[in-house]
Amino acid sequence: MSLGGEKSFKMRMRDMENAFKYRRIPYPKRSVELIAILAISCTFFLFMHTNKLNSRLKEMEIKLQPSEFSALGLTGNQISPRESSRRDNINTLHGTYQYLKSTGQLRSLSTSSLNNTRKADIDILFFNRCAKVGSESMIQLLGNLETINGFNLDHFGPGKGTRRNLPPREQERVADYVFRLGAGSAYVEHISWINFYDFGLPKPIYINLVRDPVERVISWYFYARNAYKNAWVFRKNPNANLKSAVWFKKDFNECVRSGDPECQYVPYTFVDSTGNFKRQSLFFCGQNLDCLPFDSPYAIQMAKDRVEREYAVVGSWEETNVTLTVLENYIPLFFSGAKRVYYLNKESLENRNRNNRKPYVAEDVKQMIRKNFTNEYDFYHFCKQRLFKQYLALNHKEFPIN
Repeated sequence: MSLGGEKSFKMRMRDMENAFKYRRIPYPKRSVELIAILAISCTFFLFMHTNKLNSRLKEMEIKLQPSEFSALGLTGNQISPRESSRRDNINTLHGTYQYLKSTGQLRSLSTSSLNNTRKADIDILFFNRCAKVGSESMIQLLGNLETINGFNLDHFGPGKGTRRNLPPREQERVADYVFRLGAGSAYVEHISWINFYDFGLPKPIYINLVRDPVERVISWYFYARNAYKNAWVFRKNPNANLKSAVWFKKDFNECVRSGDPECQYVPYTFVDSTGNFKRQSLFFCGQNLDCLPFDSPYAIQMAKDRVEREYAVVGSWEETNVTLTVLENYIPLFFSGAKRVYYLNKESLENRNRNNRKPYVAEDVKQMIRKNFTNEYDFYHFCKQRLFKQYLALNHKEFPIN
């Protein structure tokens, strides 16, 4: 091959190489959009997965650490088989008594160590009432005691409806309102716990009530469909949208069994398809966003911390006599004579806001729901065990106390 021919051949090869190297491959516009959507979806998935892992890590930290806030001085990870058998009845007053006696803790019980009333900075009672725990009966009882014990009861306040969390400015507005009521006042509102110290204000005396978690959500389901309640709401908001007749007639058993979103209580969820107040612990956990994931061990532990450190009494109408006895003895300024007044007005107090037409709910349906309330039940039993300890500390040598 001649020199010119060889040069021409090399030039052609170089041209072909450049053509392949620099050629532009056209992509359809739709393919580009598809790739962009795929990239965004992957990013969102990774974000959600990372967020979930972070929550699980927090929960594992709690599980791996000994709990400071077990009502009976137990840590869930350190129970021997012998102790386990003792705990079979631990959620009853007698079971708590037997456990404390058998472990030698009964003799060391003292009202001074169990009474947070002395930690309050001002004699204002703050009842940040949970929904559907019998708080209307407590309000009526406080109303009956108001004149007898010489305090002022306020259950109107600055609140604008019940919200799960308040921004700091709204929290401060409520805290300032309560503070301005002055000593010798009792304030009641559906609101999550507020830290008065965050706003440079003295701490009041906190109280609350708890109820069986599943019975609470069932009660709320039928309360939301109560004709009187809806008529009252419509009277306040004439332009509000009314629910359909189908919604009002919806059967709770079928709602749960069919997987209706309204009756699905899914752990770790933030958003509810319908407001249902399923988070009893939220009223104690407080305003932190970490309190929102439903049935989260982390939120439950925060709620236990609040109860142990901040609340004078957390009672339950399921233990009426115990609750009234503890309130009388631990917060006498407001509850002196509470038992006598309660039993004099027992019929009206017990029927307060009660739904006597609540339809039957099957036991298997309740069992289905309970599986999703594991940690809420842990909190509920914690509060009751603490209440029993406060009761037994009053006179544990002569159990039971009448």
